[in-house]
Amino acid sequence: MIKKINLKLIILSVLSLCAVAASGFGGYVLYHIIPSGFQSRHAEGPKVLTELLQMAEQSKPFNPDPYIASTYRPDNPLYQPVLEIQRHRWDIAEKLLKPLVEKGNADAMFWLGDITYGSGLYSAGPAAKLFQQSAESGNPYAALRLDIDNSDCQRFMSGYCNEKWGRLGRKILKQRAENGDVKAAYYLLKLDIDVYSDSAEVHQKLEQLVTENAKQHYYQPLMNLIGYYVRHGYYGPFLDKGSLVDEKDIKITNKILTLLVNNNYPLALSTVVIEGESVFPKKYVDKVMRQLEKIDVNYYSCLDYFFLKGEKNRSNIVNLASCAITSDKFLHRNYNLSSLRMDLENENLDALTEKELAKARRLSNERISQMTPVIYIDEMNPANL
Repeated sequence: MIKKINLKLIILSVLSLCAVAASGFGGYVLYHIIPSGFQSRHAEGPKVLTELLQMAEQSKPFNPDPYIASTYRPDNPLYQPVLEIQRHRWDIAEKLLKPLVEKGNADAMFWLGDITYGSGLYSAGPAAKLFQQSAESGNPYAALRLDIDNSDCQRFMSGYCNEKWGRLGRKILKQRAENGDVKAAYYLLKLDIDVYSDSAEVHQKLEQLVTENAKQHYYQPLMNLIGYYVRHGYYGPFLDKGSLVDEKDIKITNKILTLLVNNNYPLALSTVVIEGESVFPKKYVDKVMRQLEKIDVNYYSCLDYFFLKGEKNRSNIVNLASCAITSDKFLHRNYNLSSLRMDLENENLDALTEKELAKARRLSNERISQMTPVIYIDEMNPANL
């Protein structure tokens, strides 16, 4: 009799546990599948960005200030070292940053910590120390790099991650936001967004902050947002993620993209060149490519424009070689020119002659002398190490 009772109890317990598990799983599924107010607002598409659309329609190529969208201008002591970081020349950047760090420059501490992080087996301690010094000197982005929830911190600096740094980062961001820093306000909001439970009002606040940042020519938030619209990304409803994007939405995002392009934001210019004539008028793409050559060194945009989508004539090949030489010169390597030589061989095209190489080098020197490089990386969007 006792055995029978125990068996019944066991069966009832198992069934109860199964019911609880099924209920929990069902709740989890519903939580992710039923759109939140935030996701429903996002699903309305980029047409809600009315002020940005008006700004795009009023913009013209190109803003006469080449540095309008640059994180730093040439008169800022951080301009050259951060430009070298963007070009992946951390050896040069380190030499330029160390004197600034010794003078107590909190932002220089952040950038030196950024290139020290992950650079070697014993880099965690020195990088964490620099982030700590930067955070204590008032840089919120350095503090956030040491937050216990930061995946980069957990990856290489797990022994230095602590909740107190996350609290400090938020505190400084909040102070800056209250003083009118819309970049700080944007990232403070981003830290707390839960797309599965937030309201439509939170998305509207996001739209507002993206717009205010664009007015100040900080375009990374807008670049991210229009990317979410055309990819049905993280912000959209769960059931929409595999569906095709509406053509009207694509046209609107491309129109907004021209606002960034016309204000010399390199990532947007590269996007237009890659999309090419299938999306934008040929004359506009040609203008954009010429402008891109002035503000950024991007061999892959050149490859796309002069070789993959352009005619493979000798003039285009020399221009591409010039771009490869320029890029290799800044990166201190010979990779792109070697890659071009292999591409020519694979396409059964004649190799570059000495005369063509001489012309490409001359064009490269001319390009470098006329460049006004724009920095598009920043503390929340650093170069990939």
